[in-house]
Amino acid sequence: NVSEFVERQLSMNKGVQIPGLGTFSFLRQELDVGNNKFILIQRPVFLLSEKLAQIHGLKLAKIHTPGDIPIIQLNFIMLSLEGPFNREIVEGCVKETLLFFSRSIATKQNVEFTFKGIGVLVIRDNKVKMKFYKDFLQAMDGSGNLVKALSNVSLSFSQENLNNFDATSPAPPCFSKTETDCGPNLIHTAEPRTPSPLCQDHGRAGQEMCYLCMQRAQRNIPVYFSEERRRKELDDDRILAQYQTMKDQEALHRQQMKFLANREQNQKTAAFNLGVAEAMRNHKNEKSTEFYKSFVFVKRPPSPPPYIKQEEYSQELLKQMEEKKEKEAKLKQDKELMDRLEQVQLAEELAAQRAKYLKGKMEEMQCYKRALDTQIKLKPIQLPVCEPDSADLIFGKSDMTNEKLAEKKQRAQAFYKHQLHATAERKRIAILNQLVEQRRETDMLQRAKREWIADRGAQFEKIFQMNLAMQDDWQKSAGMKRLREVEEKLFERAGDKLMLLDQCERYRRCFQCKRRTTNCGESHVWSESRYVPGSRLMV
Repeated sequence: NVSEFVERQLSMNKGVQIPGLGTFSFLRQELDVGNNKFILIQRPVFLLSEKLAQIHGLKLAKIHTPGDIPIIQLNFIMLSLEGPFNREIVEGCVKETLLFFSRSIATKQNVEFTFKGIGVLVIRDNKVKMKFYKDFLQAMDGSGNLVKALSNVSLSFSQENLNNFDATSPAPPCFSKTETDCGPNLIHTAEPRTPSPLCQDHGRAGQEMCYLCMQRAQRNIPVYFSEERRRKELDDDRILAQYQTMKDQEALHRQQMKFLANREQNQKTAAFNLGVAEAMRNHKNEKSTEFYKSFVFVKRPPSPPPYIKQEEYSQELLKQMEEKKEKEAKLKQDKELMDRLEQVQLAEELAAQRAKYLKGKMEEMQCYKRALDTQIKLKPIQLPVCEPDSADLIFGKSDMTNEKLAEKKQRAQAFYKHQLHATAERKRIAILNQLVEQRRETDMLQRAKREWIADRGAQFEKIFQMNLAMQDDWQKSAGMKRLREVEEKLFERAGDKLMLLDQCERYRRCFQCKRRTTNCGESHVWSESRYVPGSRLMV
């Protein structure tokens, strides 16, 4: 993510400063190609932190970058947003990496710090060198002259200077990259390499081994691998040069093939356009074999008098009027016919309805007649025959008596009371149901109110707990940050005496047998002569 952030900012012509490591920026330079011609190139450079260089005693060239290029700090928030980790973890990872990088430099190791997609920062023999990838240089080249300038860089130096200078050692072919020094020049002086001492952990000559190991080493023939290493580097340079030449030839071949393909396509297009133009020209120039439907006379015949045309126009108009009248008469006749048909259909429907009505009326009359006949058949018995001087009742036999009237009245009163009781009971049940419903609704409202109050209380309690947790986290983060700052300050003040390997320099040991350097053949194992058999003590 750090390399992607740096590459994205460099693509926008902005520099990036990594605290504790250095700054990525641009360098503008006019390169002399001869004949009073100059090429303005802009290439990326890496400026190592002066504090880091002073702490470890690194050698680097001074580079003066233009002041119009903005320099921004490494944004840990953007890095955390691009990844799954928060800002503290990202910042801690970057600082741990820089501490490990500083520790590796302090132990005098050859360090290669890789920036993915950008290049490799190499520190070897206290010399700093930044190797940029070729693809990255081509992507950062806005003018298109950088690759050409790098390939023809020898034009800006004389032959005498070329004899005193050596090209930079290229990177391995698997990286496909182009290297540049941290200095402003593309070519640096190749200093002769001195063989490294036998012990890298001690600086005093002759004291890296004890006396016994020193005597043994003097009897042996020393073997140095500097010549073999130099020969291997030359072979690697030659292989890389061949690889670069092959890649350039392939690129040139692809460009030539593309140019030939474009040329062939352009020739085909031109031939097609030429054929179309020739066909259009021939079609335009050829004479038509078809006869003309109209002729242009040299002497136009006189126009006919206007009354002839007027007569024709009047006859045409009269004909159109007659056709219109005939059409209207036909439409009128069709409409009258349809009206008559509708009237006939309506009369038929009315006749059918009247017949149906009469039929129903006759059936109803027959039904009434049958009912009357039935009533006559079921008519009650006539008055009895009058008998003179009869003591029996003749009229009022079916009338109500006082007992029947009293019984009927009692039954009516009982029914009335029953109805009143049922009505009152129904009203009472309705009122009770209404009261129960009101009580249920009141309970539901009270329960809903209590639940709402509980939810609001739980929500406010959750917010309060979240605020407390955030305050605790903030206090912990602030405390951890202050602790880290204190540790960094202590680390910076401690210098190179903080590491365990640096503290081991006070206790010098032999490089081979790991004993003290003042050893002259003593042994820490007691001989058998100093042990008294049968005793528990050693004399």
